[in-house]
Amino acid sequence: MQPQSLPDQPTQVGMTLLEVILSLAILGGTVALIGEMARAAFQNARTARDMIQAELLADSILAKVRLGIIEMETAIEVPVGLTTNTLDIIPDTHAVAEGNVAEILWHYWLEVVDIDTVYDGEGNEICYLVEIAVTVRRNLPDVRHPAVCRLVRWITLEPELEEAEEF
Repeated sequence: MQPQSLPDQPTQVGMTLLEVILSLAILGGTVALIGEMARAAFQNARTARDMIQAELLADSILAKVRLGIIEMETAIEVPVGLTTNTLDIIPDTHAVAEGNVAEILWHYWLEVVDIDTVYDGEGNEICYLVEIAVTVRRNLPDVRHPAVCRLVRWITLEPELEEAEEF
């Protein structure tokens, strides 16, 4: 019986240590990259949410001014809070004055500027044009780049007519 000879080339059964380390490095880099992309996506979603809330709040304040709920006069850094008696996130401009504020999330500035006045042939004021600018800012430090929205509307106001006297 003749002894069997060993094959010239040994067969490889597993992976070398270098291949394992290289695979783990590629996997770790991929996980880190995906994690950074997810963090950036969440940050962009938060920024978009804040910008939409700022625009909706500015539009709401502008509508309240036009309806007479908020006085049409210049106001500086008025806090807007969330009411404690509701579960919804509803900005309430009167919550701060009433003392039932859970958290002050926003401030708004209101600027009212007279643009033009129109008179009739007798010198009586018919109407005038007013610019109303509402700026809403999230209550965060400047380092965190808070959301800011500014809406400007021009509206015409009719003068208040005196009641006619009955004869």
